[in-house]
Amino acid sequence: MRVRGYAPGTPCWAEVASPDPVAARAFYGGLFGWQFNDDGHFTLNGRAVAGLRTAAAGGPAAWLISIATDDPAGTAEAVRRAGGTVKVPPTSVRDLGTLSVVADAGGAVFGTWQRSRFGGAQVSFEPGAICWYELASHDLARTGAFYGEVFGWHPVETENIEPYFELHHHNDAVGGLLPIDERFPAGLPEHWTVCFMVEDAVTACERVAELGGTVARKPMASSAGWYARAADPSGAHFALIEISDEYGF
Repeated sequence: MRVRGYAPGTPCWAEVASPDPVAARAFYGGLFGWQFNDDGHFTLNGRAVAGLRTAAAGGPAAWLISIATDDPAGTAEAVRRAGGTVKVPPTSVRDLGTLSVVADAGGAVFGTWQRSRFGGAQVSFEPGAICWYELASHDLARTGAFYGEVFGWHPVETENIEPYFELHHHNDAVGGLLPIDERFPAGLPEHWTVCFMVEDAVTACERVAELGGTVARKPMASSAGWYARAADPSGAHFALIEISDEYGF
């Protein structure tokens, strides 16, 4: 599905930081059929789908999601007031836009993005593209209060097989929220996960392994379809979702 823009308070983009960008291009190109353009973006059928940057020396390989804003400085201040921290203050990224990197009250890191020439992902909800963002938290009440104050979001409990909430912005679901419980390794910090749509979750997980990645969680049934968690060869984690026909996509 082609995307033309994002309202403030809506997740709009994700990029992977990798210590080996060449290997990352090979991995994601092999997994999703992505190409790469001069802006440093992965593309799917010519449309920007995700970003790639070199990880800071000694920094982890990781995916970073970004949430659209029309006031980067104001959003950064709202993050501080709500108990979060600003790790990178609003910074221009060439002529593309303005990026800030922050952490919420529980320590989950994310970015904010004010568009200039570039608005965010130009495609979503099709195989090989981002279809969802979700947040794992130790304290759902604290997390809900933080995102409510900063972006006006509110959690809505779903009828999922396991405890799960949708984060709503003006009555539209913009992401998921789940508790960090026995399903997760002990000591896991709070974190955002970017989720990619695939045609077949089992085949996609096999391809992850063939390309040198790891499958952290084999495909399991969810309300939306078949869900799996994986990591690229450098250790950046992400999720794969095979959307069921009943879900409406």
